[in-house]
Amino acid sequence: MLPWDLEDWLTEEGDKAVRIVAAQSRDALDADTRLLYEFWLFDTEQRNGGVSQYFCNNGLAHWDVLLRLASPALPSFTAFAAKVDEVVGRSDDPYQSVIHSAIDLDAWYSQHQTRLVTELRAAVGPATK
Repeated sequence: MLPWDLEDWLTEEGDKAVRIVAAQSRDALDADTRLLYEFWLFDTEQRNGGVSQYFCNNGLAHWDVLLRLASPALPSFTAFAAKVDEVVGRSDDPYQSVIHSAIDLDAWYSQHQTRLVTELRAAVGPATK
């Protein structure tokens, strides 16, 4: 579970990014805000229904965007993502891959969440205006 300051920050900044996407599009986001948005999307889906829900609702296309944006900006993301990729790979159905895996990606995310959000906040700060 995230410390309250990180939870509040991610919720508030994520809300700002979502509003921009709703009013315009993802293409309207600058690079930092796009990273924030893609990470917020992963975090929100995971907390609502698990990593499987993220892949059910978003598929590999969003995961690929998050990988591209987060890998250089968040030092801990590479280790986290390697375990996710071990499960989903290039699966035709990453949702089913997560559901049927012996690897508990939700527990894996819980182990990395605070560090990842801390790195995200350091990388993007108050990303949206």
